[in-house]
Amino acid sequence: MSTEGSESVTRRGFMRAATGTAAAAGAAGTAAAESQEGSGGGGGSQEVLVGPGGSLVFEPAELTIAPGTTVNWVWESDNHNIVVSSQPEAASWQGTDGPPSKTYNTGHEYSHTFQATGTYEYYCQPHETAGMTASITVQEGGASSGGGGPAIPSSAKTLGIATTAALVFTLGLAYFFMKYGGDYGQVE
Repeated sequence: MSTEGSESVTRRGFMRAATGTAAAAGAAGTAAAESQEGSGGGGGSQEVLVGPGGSLVFEPAELTIAPGTTVNWVWESDNHNIVVSSQPEAASWQGTDGPPSKTYNTGHEYSHTFQATGTYEYYCQPHETAGMTASITVQEGGASSGGGGPAIPSSAKTLGIATTAALVFTLGLAYFFMKYGGDYGQVE
């Protein structure tokens, strides 16, 4: 048998390359996910929508976070504010600037970093009677409410899906070469 000027890819060599590629992709995916999990040392950040779709609610209305987490409120409709109704004794949260009658409109953003553990309750002054109230619970090891575990960034999810698809493709190709061989065009 002669294979002049061409190198044959062996099944063993192909499997080594496929395994190395899969390991590198897995390591890259893990590193990317870890780098996105909130590198601030505190609890990261959470977002609360104010009046989403013109509704008279804060979304989410109940939030559980760890100390050091920054909550960012984003106004999605007009004439809303944040008035603090109760908070832990060690806290000094003031809500949005100005008197309780001062409101803000679509596009406004307000942030506060919560340090003291306990429950914080707040409301929108013009819409309190309509039920526009919410609460934040700050606790050690706090998790985002609404789910059982930590929030996973969407870019990490996308990377995980892409890595899984690449692994499935690689394994399918490896199966094909293992079953049918890869030494085509050899002169006997």
